[in-house]
Amino acid sequence: MKSIYSQKGITMVQLLIWVLVFGIIIGGGIILINQEKSKTRDAKRISDITRLQAAFEFLFNDTNSYEGAAQDGCSKFGDPVSHCNLQKYLPNIANFRDPTGGNYVVTVLPSQDNYEILFHLEKNYDEFRAGKHTLSPAGIK
Repeated sequence: MKSIYSQKGITMVQLLIWVLVFGIIIGGGIILINQEKSKTRDAKRISDITRLQAAFEFLFNDTNSYEGAAQDGCSKFGDPVSHCNLQKYLPNIANFRDPTGGNYVVTVLPSQDNYEILFHLEKNYDEFRAGKHTLSPAGIK
């Protein structure tokens, strides 16, 4: 009588088990990569917003007002921040976009002492929770 261990090759069950194991490993890798991509996009958003905040503060230091940002751009609710007149402080503002292709938008028009920009985070990032956030003279909320 032949032993089952003397067979050459693999059985269909063994093949299915290997395919299942490799499928789980590959699926887990894809999930991890997608999570890292969303973290990277959120890091880019925070970086953009921080640079934008600095540009608004430079404008305020020069003019004692945020209103200059609304001259010839971002003068309506919902305008993209890329239209704001901050080229002097942020030369690439015309290219300022959310990493997914959307825009950061003005929700409070730049005035003497106020402005507000809306942006979203996909995941929790440092002390910020996922979801809607705003940038204003008080900082990121």
